Amino acid sequence: MLKLHLAGGVEFDEAKHEYWYRGQRLSGVTGLISKRLGINMPQEFVEEHRMEGAHVHKAVQKWIETGKADSIHPGVKWLIETFAYHTLCDVPCRVYSEVLVSDFKRYASAVDIIAESAKGLVMYDIKKGVFKREYVTWRFSIYKYFIEKYAERKVIACVCISMKDREYYDIFPKSFEQIEKILYE
Repeated sequence: MLKLHLAGGVEFDEAKHEYWYRGQRLSGVTGLISKRLGINMPQEFVEEHRMEGAHVHKAVQKWIETGKADSIHPGVKWLIETFAYHTLCDVPCRVYSEVLVSDFKRYASAVDIIAESAKGLVMYDIKKGVFKREYVTWRFSIYKYFIEKYAERKVIACVCISMKDREYYDIFPKSFEQIEKILYE
């Protein structure tokens, strides 16, 4: 399995959904963004959608890593059929899934898909349900900040894959100053 290492040493405990670096637990970015935007999802809503979302992400990850698509989920099938046409990389490019990113101090997260080419990295975020542009913009902005500042790699584009809309949306990240303000103030 080919891996892209952008947060060397950061580990993800999938069962507990926890990120760790050198014995220190790091926070994910979802709660931070939700608080910033005033989003409060009822726990029952989150639990109801978590299982399907986990299936979708695992199926896409398996497809990227093995080339095999075992899922009959219509959104997964659509993504697999359309992804190659929407990749923003020049040819050739490598595609990775669930790539860890971090500031190695407070936060870590996983980017759903990253395509790597000679020009740089293209990040993709898979949304199974409602596409909330502002939320996804903050998420990508934080990922881009971590990648460019700490992994010293260039991000050339950010794309949200909305399975509900069956659409690929370009996302334009916020400035590093805005990101540092939300992360560290």
